[in-house]
Amino acid sequence: MIHQRKFAIAAALALAGALAFPSGAAPLFSGPTDDLGEDVELAPSSDYADLEDGELVVDLSAANPEAEGLNPDSVTTFDDVFRVRYNGSQYAHVWLTHESEAVTFYASGEPIESEAANVTLAPNESVAVGLRVDTTGETADGLLDEITVHARAADPEDVTTQGDALSFSGSTVQTRAPTETSRRFTVLGASAGDTTTFDASRLALDGTAGDLTLDEVAVTSAGGSVSLAVDASGTEGARSRVAERGAEALGAARVTVETGAVERATLRFSVPRGFFEARGVAPADLAVYREDGGELSRLDVERTGERDGRVRFAAETPGFSTFVVAADRARVRVADARLGQTTVAPGESASVTANVTNAGTAAGEQAVSVTVDGSVVAQRVVDVAAGDTANVSVPVERDDPGEYAVAVGGVDAGTLVVEAENETDAATAQSPENGSDEPVREPAGFGLRELLGLVALLALVAASLLLARRRPW
Repeated sequence: MIHQRKFAIAAALALAGALAFPSGAAPLFSGPTDDLGEDVELAPSSDYADLEDGELVVDLSAANPEAEGLNPDSVTTFDDVFRVRYNGSQYAHVWLTHESEAVTFYASGEPIESEAANVTLAPNESVAVGLRVDTTGETADGLLDEITVHARAADPEDVTTQGDALSFSGSTVQTRAPTETSRRFTVLGASAGDTTTFDASRLALDGTAGDLTLDEVAVTSAGGSVSLAVDASGTEGARSRVAERGAEALGAARVTVETGAVERATLRFSVPRGFFEARGVAPADLAVYREDGGELSRLDVERTGERDGRVRFAAETPGFSTFVVAADRARVRVADARLGQTTVAPGESASVTANVTNAGTAAGEQAVSVTVDGSVVAQRVVDVAAGDTANVSVPVERDDPGEYAVAVGGVDAGTLVVEAENETDAATAQSPENGSDEPVREPAGFGLRELLGLVALLALVAASLLLARRRPW
């Protein structure tokens, strides 16, 4: 019995100087499915093929930076454009059919376009598929968008392998570098729970410097096929958000799952041995931030050793998005300062207090100077945890009367007034704390009111005595 599945390969051909591009792409497989067909997988293995929204697309036009287009009246051969893998438990015959007379698919130089001309694959085998495009006739016109992959179970006694079908005991892994700033990874036939490690070939994450690189991406998948796209460009937004948080962004990469499901992954990076010292970064302050939907989370970073003069470290992530490698920094500053009292006597101390904040992502310390009229009179070293605030209090005093400007770490704390003792006593007597503007009474002695009262009393007594003498008996 023959089992078949259809998929779309959009082969954009440059014919007679004109470009024909696909306006859309069909699903990777469409139409009836069956168990055997489910065991056949396709994946790009060249710069001519790519996965776009989970669909295999072959672009041979000049619009592809890795291609030069197709010349008219010529026959062009492309080797190993994509691969077909069979994940079944028995041998299978696989071939491809289509309606174009200008395109021929082959494996190891032999066509595989009929049941008689097929490639036989054992369980977990894959084969490189190439194609020839003939533009010498009138049939090489338009767009090739309907190709069918056929798979038929093979009788054990009828098994003969064709060409150089590649046999693997496990999965098939392809790694490509479409540009200097991108990588494309594909694994076929992965078992559920297995971990596949992709070699990123030291993808530079810090632009032209090339010191900070992504070396490997290890993924644990749910099984089957998994395709990843890694891009070191277009990460400005994530880098800015990390900087706003208080860390220094050193490099970034965006990782996207194009097909399949990833359960967890590990990103492995490396830097030259002198990287940390040159940037004033402690290895312990190296961090990896995951930016997902505008939200930042900090991943644990593990130093994994040195090799080839480079320090290696890794970060495990529960999912993919944009990752920013950063240096956690302390950002300590004096937020505000104030005087406990603004008027004192000569030689009397006043307390100046300041709040010192750390808006960075690492703990830090700062020497805070207290100045009076611009001259440093005291200094304190303040330790502040990341995102925390510390309080520091310092006494200041002046011997000479006058007004003095006090500041902490350059932040104005107010003006300290030093008054002579008599002035200070008078100010104290007139202070609102006494509850009245009246002069403070002496504890003994007469005031004017008491004196007048006494005089009136004496006058009344004298008058009474005079009247008593004149009264007849």
